Amino acid sequence: MTLTRHLKVQIFFVIMLLTACMHPISEEAREQVVPKTTFAMVSENPSAFLNQQLLLGGVIVAAENIDEGTVLEIIEWRLNRWGEPAYLEDDVRRFLVKSRQFLDPTIYEPGVLVTLAGVVLGQETRLLDEHDYTYPVFELNEIYPWESPFRYGIHRVYGPDYPYYVGRRGDSNRNPYDSSYSIYPYTQYWYSPSVYQSRE
Repeated sequence: MTLTRHLKVQIFFVIMLLTACMHPISEEAREQVVPKTTFAMVSENPSAFLNQQLLLGGVIVAAENIDEGTVLEIIEWRLNRWGEPAYLEDDVRRFLVKSRQFLDPTIYEPGVLVTLAGVVLGQETRLLDEHDYTYPVFELNEIYPWESPFRYGIHRVYGPDYPYYVGRRGDSNRNPYDSSYSIYPYTQYWYSPSVYQSRE
């Protein structure tokens, strides 16, 4: 009986490990990605990369439903090896994603982390804090919203792939489990993806 229970526990952890290692974007969509084209390159000159597909990640800061579908405004986060948005770059950059299908606003709402595959459409200039801001624009192919970062942590650790709580001065929205920490900027999550800049 003990052996059977032990075997069940082992099987459970193997399944959990395999599930955690699965990429949120389908293999078919990832095969269409142009690996040498980066978001930074597209951000500088979108017209030079028209119709190329990229794998992108970030946090939604605005969602607009229109007659033709939905437009998401996203702050770019660099993905880790598992396809999880894990690194907020120093030069915070935004982009627009246009979906031909309606995206449920209760799922794709501001603060939600997403991983997506999108095709470069061009650029669009909008007002951002009373200033003109030019956004790279992508057509949505596939998207995955994260209910929460799939790896958790409370205390800071020294490694590129570990999340931790981040406190903000003067923030009244405190973590109920530890009053010295609060929600990570831009997101809804108590435990944030890491913001280390080291490359994998």
